Amino acid sequence: MKKLSYIAFLLLFSASLFGQNKLTNALYALKNNELDKAKELIDAAMDDSLFNEKPATWYYAGNVYKELFKKHELKDKQSAYRLQSANYFKKSIDLDTAGTYKKSSKQNLKYIAETIYNHAASSFDVQQYPIAISNYEKYKSLLSFAYPETDFTEKDIMFKLALATTYSRIADKDSANGDMYLEKAKKVYEEVLELDSNNVSANYNIGIIYYNQGVEIVNNMDYSLDLEQLNNVQDRIIELFKKSLPYMKKAYDLNPKRKETLIGLQGIYFSLNDIPKSEAYKKELEELEEEESMKQTSPQDVEMQEE
Repeated sequence: MKKLSYIAFLLLFSASLFGQNKLTNALYALKNNELDKAKELIDAAMDDSLFNEKPATWYYAGNVYKELFKKHELKDKQSAYRLQSANYFKKSIDLDTAGTYKKSSKQNLKYIAETIYNHAASSFDVQQYPIAISNYEKYKSLLSFAYPETDFTEKDIMFKLALATTYSRIADKDSANGDMYLEKAKKVYEEVLELDSNNVSANYNIGIIYYNQGVEIVNNMDYSLDLEQLNNVQDRIIELFKKSLPYMKKAYDLNPKRKETLIGLQGIYFSLNDIPKSEAYKKELEELEEEESMKQTSPQDVEMQEE
């Protein structure tokens, strides 16, 4: 009986030693940049019931998969290795009650999150913007996990402005669905204003969306319509210009030297039959253009020629 107990102890000890060797050897392979071998060994360690509840196992797994990402998928905006690495660091943090690997795991999560953010920022075109949306959410999720106190307000504004611009570009190219994408753009700009009511770009761009919609109706108006239909169309034009006005006015208050805003306000007030205000903004625009012209030809900017 004692012999059987001794044999059982040896088997348990051997299994523990073998498992420990898998983890140790995985780390050794990682340090020697033998990533395929390190992956094989760390995968085996994660499947080992003796070690899959240890934070060290998942911490080293995170490092192995991070290096695999850097070697094979650094330019892959939807890298599987990167997401696996992040999940392993998160699990290590959850298991690490002693805090041995927690600080380093958080730093690694921050690195991973920043690579995801960079891929989000480089995906704002009419084809890849869904990747930008997905990656930005992943970025926020990972960074919030590692550093819950993170304030995303500034980056949220930058992201939303870029997304709204992308929707507007799609609307320009996709005439069949243009109105839908303009509504998407307007909604995102409104989200920006919820974060920062004084954001010049969001105010101006919502104003210009309404303004351009009004101008488009004017340019395509069918004057053969009967009087009632014509009045309805004119009411719609006036409604759009009135919706544009407060945003355009806010954009002007925040930056009175922007020519596009002055042009917009001049056109809006003219369409609303407020000619004095339209003329006032027209005059401001002319003065601004004259001022810019004088700066371009000022004496200090003119190269002196020898006679």
